[in-house]
Amino acid sequence: MSKKTSKKQKKAPMNKNTKILIYALAGILILCTIVLIAIENAPNRITVENKTDKKLEYVKAYFVDEEGPFTDPIQFDMIEQDSSNSFGLERQDFSYREANLEIRFKFEGYDELFVDAGYFNDIFKGKITISFTDEGENVLLHVKASNGILPNRNIDCNEEYLVNLEEGYVDN
Repeated sequence: MSKKTSKKQKKAPMNKNTKILIYALAGILILCTIVLIAIENAPNRITVENKTDKKLEYVKAYFVDEEGPFTDPIQFDMIEQDSSNSFGLERQDFSYREANLEIRFKFEGYDELFVDAGYFNDIFKGKITISFTDEGENVLLHVKASNGILPNRNIDCNEEYLVNLEEGYVDN
């Protein structure tokens, strides 16, 4: 009879540089996770910025679907030139509603105008910014909604409109 002899192979100890690399990558991964969680859990806000030389009497924002408005309006009153104002915004469930954000606004001395901005067809919890800036004799209205870092094809709102206050119309 023959005996089989087996030798146990010993693993070589890990290289010091490899250990450092593994710990550094783990630290970076943990840090990235913390940053993502902090950004995703940031408070939901709607902000109106008036970067024009005109006073905004009011801005009303609410969500509409094919049947009309289905949320209460959020109203910003008397927004002075070169200032902004924000309100908290609750989580909204737009699943299968194909909603738009309707924005009605009035500059002092001009007629009320409105736009339907964006496409909302999923749960929205994020930030909306409505920004007015001077563009020659007109006003540029920029409406942007972001639902966190990760894009969602069911939430699409990053639009610009050229507002002619003298003639009283809004152009895409």
